[in-house]
Amino acid sequence: MLLFGQHLNIFSISKFLRLYASSPWLCVFLLLAVFKGLKIFVHTVSFYLWTRPATAPRNPTTTPADVTVIIPSVGEFGQDFKDTVESIIINGPARIIVSTVGLNMVKAAKLALLRIEGGNEIEVVSVDERDKRLQLLKAVQEVRTFVTVYADDHVIWPATFLRSALAPFEDPIVGLVATSKRVIRNRNMPFWDNFFNYIACIYLERHNFECTATNNIDGGVFVISGRTALARTSVLHSLEYRSEFQSEFFATIGPMKVDDDNFNTRFMVRHGWKTIFHNEPRATIETTLVDQTGKLGKFRGQLLRWTRTTWRSNLKSLVTDRACYRATPWTTYAMFFSSFINFAIFYDAALFYSLKWSGSGHMCSFLLLLLISKLIKPLQHLLREPQDWKWVPFGILFGYFHSFVKLYSMFTMGNIDWTGRQGITAKGSK
Repeated sequence: MLLFGQHLNIFSISKFLRLYASSPWLCVFLLLAVFKGLKIFVHTVSFYLWTRPATAPRNPTTTPADVTVIIPSVGEFGQDFKDTVESIIINGPARIIVSTVGLNMVKAAKLALLRIEGGNEIEVVSVDERDKRLQLLKAVQEVRTFVTVYADDHVIWPATFLRSALAPFEDPIVGLVATSKRVIRNRNMPFWDNFFNYIACIYLERHNFECTATNNIDGGVFVISGRTALARTSVLHSLEYRSEFQSEFFATIGPMKVDDDNFNTRFMVRHGWKTIFHNEPRATIETTLVDQTGKLGKFRGQLLRWTRTTWRSNLKSLVTDRACYRATPWTTYAMFFSSFINFAIFYDAALFYSLKWSGSGHMCSFLLLLLISKLIKPLQHLLREPQDWKWVPFGILFGYFHSFVKLYSMFTMGNIDWTGRQGITAKGSK
């Protein structure tokens, strides 16, 4: 704090100009530090002090009987699928619909469901091509309940999930709800699989942190993840939603199969619906990422797709939709604008060298604060899994490497293939 306390009086134009004349590199450092440090400080306070998830009243107006769950799948209907379906059945929704592709997969899905207690009551629908958007729309046509839940075929819900996650819908202007997520930790794998399973864990932990913090502040969420999302069915049934959802383009590229969850988030914001990130232990889902040997290639493809999605969706939020400026100004600064300059290896290097060249000293204090800032977001995972502290230095290095992944994704954001999943391509991809 001494580093910044000595310069708090710069925040007047005349004093700042005098400081710039005498020490331009110090001014550069302070501007960079304030832009990044303000977000970190506010989000830390928000996450740890302001998180107050909605609680259901004694007699809730929305219950599991008002829910239809849609599971889009093009998978093998193996153990992950079985675990997903069983965890959803325990929550007691009114209906479950599996949406898949082609007659062969319909037969495979029905055969897998017969091996699950209660699975024979689950409906199966299909479309002709591998396209998650079409699969979701096909199943939504069959929904007659107040709330529709999308769930990937590799998530596990706690038995208390629906009772907790439905609480935000007591507010009549809530349109979309997401909950916190965790990756199932598996250390019984070779070195690289073990490491990237850890990276996947902290990847979602960072997502939980950022979404919770911004939602506490201005109600903003940069994305409601499609792993599991609860939506107001009346919105999904609207002609405008259905038309736009199946005909989205990025510039002249499309129609798009990817970015469905980002579209849903932006659509709700644009039409005045609240988006809620419900960070409550009873609604925390688990998912599998690099949980077995041989899945590393899939995760690499997912990382690339997620990073390209961030570029596309943030540009749409800021340039095309523009609803975020009025609806969620803090999220606009902290997540959308910040994403364009948040290349860790370049930003941290700029901080380091601007302070060094300013001749102001305090390098040890700066490096300590920088290290602490790297620990804030993954801290919850590290407290749950203390064995993973040994991976922290490697995780930081991976964060710097990811800057190059992000840079590559910026130049290839026109590629709208569903990387990380075999058999799904996009004709509009460039």
